Amino acid sequence: MAIDVRQAIVGLTSTVVGGQKQVRFATRVALTRTAKRAELAEVREMRDVFRNPTPFTLSSTFTRPATTTRLEAEVKLKDDSTKAVPASKFLAAQVSGGQRKLKRFEVALTAAGVMPVGYRAVPGQGAKVDNYGNMSRGQIVQILAFFRAFPEMGYKANMTDKGKARLARGSKRVQGFVYFVGTPGDRLPFGVYQRINFNGGTAIKPVLLFVRSALYQPIFDFKYVVEQTVKTDFDGEFTRAFREAQETAR
Repeated sequence: MAIDVRQAIVGLTSTVVGGQKQVRFATRVALTRTAKRAELAEVREMRDVFRNPTPFTLSSTFTRPATTTRLEAEVKLKDDSTKAVPASKFLAAQVSGGQRKLKRFEVALTAAGVMPVGYRAVPGQGAKVDNYGNMSRGQIVQILAFFRAFPEMGYKANMTDKGKARLARGSKRVQGFVYFVGTPGDRLPFGVYQRINFNGGTAIKPVLLFVRSALYQPIFDFKYVVEQTVKTDFDGEFTRAFREAQETAR
């Protein structure tokens, strides 16, 4: 998305006295300042439209400032991440609508044949979740290990038969359990369940539920937020920057 401010600059400079150097300086500074204002506005918008967004989500924007040779500033969603799915992917459905991208653990579960193609995984009642409603990474890793869903052949995190047996036995402090996939009793939802072992029997609880992928309606209007910020703030930022350029002109 691009927002052209050239006509606004023509209007703002039509009655002022100043050289091209001052105009270019003011343009560069105003573009960058406005972009930073837009970035802050995007964060406020996320707080409004998302329920209890995580710090990772709220820090998912960045500003690329204008330069002397490139009179263009950008406000973007980060498109790289070393430890998680980048914002440009996990927020895509909220910005543009459509299907939510598969998370990395969902890709692994699908590749291992645990979750069918075309499904997504959502936390079940027995899932361990944090204050933001996200499933515990430790539990996700344990499920992937149990079903040997880590893609690397022989990867040490993939659980061996002995490891599964230890998990089933439990310990003095932790009850034994195993994971299984299915629709228990042909009446409970399809997903990954935990079967917990007691002295008098067993109990089950859903940890991950498999749901068919659904189309998301866009709720985070990234473009509109930028447009409104440019509309309300650019003229003032340019005027201020142009005045600074004139005051420091040699």
